[in-house]
Amino acid sequence: MFELCAERPAIPAAREKSRFQIILTLLLILLVSAYTSRADAQTQTVVQKYGQLRVQGNRIVDQTGAPVQLRGMSLYWSQWIPKYYTANTVRWLRDDWKITVIRAAMAVNSGGYATNPTAERNKVIAVVDAAIQLGIYVIIDYHDHTAHENRAQAQAFFADMAQRYGNTPNVLYEPFNEPLDVSWANVLKPYHEAVIDSIRQHDPDNIVIVGTRNWSQQVAEAAANPVNRSNVAYTLHFYANTHGQWLRDQAQTALNSGRALFVTEYGTTDASGNGTVNATATRQWWAFLDQNFIGHANWSVADISESSAALASGASPNGGWALSQIKPSGILVRDELRAKAPNLGTTDPQPPQTGPVPAGTYSLRNRANGKVLDNLGSTADGANVAQWADGSSNNQRWVLSYSGSYAKLMCVTGSKYLDSINRTADDTPVGQWANSGSFNQQWTITAVSGSPGYYKLINRANNKALDSGGATNDGGIMEFWSNGGSLNQQWQFVAP
Repeated sequence: MFELCAERPAIPAAREKSRFQIILTLLLILLVSAYTSRADAQTQTVVQKYGQLRVQGNRIVDQTGAPVQLRGMSLYWSQWIPKYYTANTVRWLRDDWKITVIRAAMAVNSGGYATNPTAERNKVIAVVDAAIQLGIYVIIDYHDHTAHENRAQAQAFFADMAQRYGNTPNVLYEPFNEPLDVSWANVLKPYHEAVIDSIRQHDPDNIVIVGTRNWSQQVAEAAANPVNRSNVAYTLHFYANTHGQWLRDQAQTALNSGRALFVTEYGTTDASGNGTVNATATRQWWAFLDQNFIGHANWSVADISESSAALASGASPNGGWALSQIKPSGILVRDELRAKAPNLGTTDPQPPQTGPVPAGTYSLRNRANGKVLDNLGSTADGANVAQWADGSSNNQRWVLSYSGSYAKLMCVTGSKYLDSINRTADDTPVGQWANSGSFNQQWTITAVSGSPGYYKLINRANNKALDSGGATNDGGIMEFWSNGGSLNQQWQFVAP
């Protein structure tokens, strides 16, 4: 008994301190590990959370039928403030401002799409591709007041956008920003139905948000004589210092008629974009929108002198804005967006990746046979991926994004990712699968030495190369082969 209770020899102070440090380090490792696992388990994007949106009664609902209220920002007229039409701006707005939707306000007149179609179209593509990569929704806005005067031009533009993005759930279409005081029944409704028909040739299910008479305010009139097409919401615009209860009454009448609304543009100021930032009136509007699950996008991401502009002069096009670089309207809106952000967990902490090939949408052309990578129109998990002569089909368009240092490739048709499907042997087919964190969907892109513009794609899971397998025919299935010098393994990334 006395031996058991005998005093132990004293432990030197240095050893006791060392033991304490080891225990503390182990505790810290366990805490960090637990936090990381929890964050990883919660991580998702807003598009993963809500999925394919649709109009149901007077609500926009998610893939489960639950009402959805998107909140975000609108970019400024594309021809005048183009510098924020960048992936870095969109990423910063997602990660810091917590937007769930971005609006690309493509100008049509005054130096816009009507006279510079390629430049303006490319600005929209940059924003939409970024939104898809970052997992948020995006409104393609035909920013014009007289779009009805050239209906064919609008139809051609939206047919192009629908063909490009019709199989992605991220996109919403806004074919007419703010019509003037022209007839709804005889001018605007026929215009919208014609443009929607052009969209539906390629995109059967993404929402179209139609502009209403007199600066997109006469929503009750439109609701009483609705567009005869499916998945349609009606545009409502307001500026807090100018538009008050009378316009909310208009909106309520439209809702009572069973029509869904979306505020694709609003300001905290006068309708001119100037004047005092009216926080009280803006919050009254937000309360009404929240009560009715109406999505909204604030005007605007710009650094001009207008009071409604969110940013101070010189704010970077790469985001990273300090509070001192955000103007009063921007501070008010940012606080609202952050306070009401949906619970999505953490977002991708990686900085924007470019790798050997910048993120974006491409066709992949094989060097050996000139055919392009094609999923043959399949939307099924596990379907084999093949090749076909270049036909500018969505089956041949692949959205390149990055997960850390690894590339991922999503086919526009079906939104499935290029995947090794656990195949490890040479001469086995390459397939596709729904988005996951699997190594099967991660690829290393390596430039071919001495052949500028050509790249090899090596799968992370099996360390095999994407290979045409020597096939030259349309429909030939792509294969995995050990990394070598064959032209079958060399690919060009060609922007559509």
